[in-house]
Amino acid sequence: MIRLLISDLHLAKERPAITRAFFRFMEREATQADELYILGDLFEAWVGDDDPGALARAVIAGLRKLSDSGTRVYFMHGNRDFLVGRRFARQTGCTLLPTYHCITSGNQTLLLCHGDTLCTDDKEYQRYRRRVRNPLVRWALSHLPLNRRLKIAAEWRARSMAANSNKPDNIMDVAPAEVERQLAAHGAAVLIHGHTHRPGVHHHDNGDRVVLGDWGDFGWYVRIEGEALDLNDFPIGNEPPQKEEPVVTPETSAEPSITPQLTPSDADPTSPPYTPVKQSSDETGAQSVPTSPPQSALQAAPPKERPTRQKKRQRGEEIQLSLDL
Repeated sequence: MIRLLISDLHLAKERPAITRAFFRFMEREATQADELYILGDLFEAWVGDDDPGALARAVIAGLRKLSDSGTRVYFMHGNRDFLVGRRFARQTGCTLLPTYHCITSGNQTLLLCHGDTLCTDDKEYQRYRRRVRNPLVRWALSHLPLNRRLKIAAEWRARSMAANSNKPDNIMDVAPAEVERQLAAHGAAVLIHGHTHRPGVHHHDNGDRVVLGDWGDFGWYVRIEGEALDLNDFPIGNEPPQKEEPVVTPETSAEPSITPQLTPSDADPTSPPYTPVKQSSDETGAQSVPTSPPQSALQAAPPKERPTRQKKRQRGEEIQLSLDL
């Protein structure tokens, strides 16, 4: 089985090269895979499944074509596209995933998330996230007039950029303690996420962490086949690396060309009961990561009761005025 994972494309009409790269990736890479996981922020902003814009319709059609080709598509919400809903899922043929989701491959287990929940030192953002992810708020937002939603999205993006420009870099990165907690809570030894736009591989006491990059000058994706897990990048505007490139396996991971990528805070790599993360030094830039023992997949939480139209009338104006960062 071949699995591909991507995140943080931030598709927008102002970034047509990224959109073209995504469609090429779907046509040339994803159609050859069994599964594609989108770990959030596919869009720079998603104001609702009823968006009639050309970009939204084209992406929906592209994902539908990919699903119909036989590739199973999974979508996880990011901080930019948390309003993606069931209508989008029906139109694209994708499956919506919860905040944390476990997958297994052979005798190995992976924990997937967007990554924003790991940035617990950013208290301001976490308060904002709890507010907008409230089911009542999400429902009310999705029922506002489209023009109002577009205006709110533009305001939030501007405020987010202004707020982030004044935050220290370490505040916007993951908190190591939260990474350790989630790895232990889900019984996983490898965590894959995006959000921070800091691609790489890292060691922690309870496991390894693989970070997907955002798509800009380069596109990023993780490829999982058998026991091999590779973090790949390719120049935007060019084709992704082709399949004839060597895939690092556990049997070849000890070759001299493979060296661990460590950070100053890494724990003793001999402490975990698995092989440490490896980064390849070949010209493709692929980083190979062996993974963990199997665990059962995480189940989504049961749906909450939908608010009534009367509640919408009572709360609509209040929500429009209270959702500041």
